[in-house]
Amino acid sequence: MRKKNLVSAAVAASVVGFASVLPNAYAEAVADKTMEQRADQAQSAIKDAWLDGKLETALLFNEHLNSFAIDTEVANGVAYLSGSVESDIDKDLAGEIAKSVDGIRKVENKLSVDQAQARAARDNDMDDERHGFKASVLDATLTARVKTQLLVNGNTQGMAIDVDSDEGVVTLSGDVNSEQEKDLAEKIAANTEGTRSVNNNLTIEQSESAE
Repeated sequence: MRKKNLVSAAVAASVVGFASVLPNAYAEAVADKTMEQRADQAQSAIKDAWLDGKLETALLFNEHLNSFAIDTEVANGVAYLSGSVESDIDKDLAGEIAKSVDGIRKVENKLSVDQAQARAARDNDMDDERHGFKASVLDATLTARVKTQLLVNGNTQGMAIDVDSDEGVVTLSGDVNSEQEKDLAEKIAANTEGTRSVNNNLTIEQSESAE
């Protein structure tokens, strides 16, 4: 009887020990599986983004399509096309281009045929691009003008003053010798053609004697 009790106790102890280990092992397995799933999801998202870029590029370089009016999205290898095109031929062409992209396994072509809307979207995007380019040129020109005026003025340290322009707003930064020089630099910038306003971030350099 005593031997049987000892065996039973040993079995019970083994079961308890195994039961205490089981939750930890299960938790580790679940954690590993979760990490694998997250890694797979991240890899899938990266691949989809890459495919979406390839698709947009293919549509952009097709001379027969107005890609400005076509929206693309790729999810799990499925390409979704939405937006407007000018004809049924354009809709079919966009779908065939999407199918031809290596890695895309299926295409959901939800493009609508609306000539007026497609042309309006194209014109708006082209206007935005032209506006952005024009604004960049104007800002660069304004920066050069202000910088030149600061350099030719004998009372300002043009080389020590940084000038930036954004849509007509001029920002001055750097070190100057006095409050008078700081004010003068701001007036020069404000009086330069094309300036709408000035952000004067100039700081007055402390002399060694003042320290």
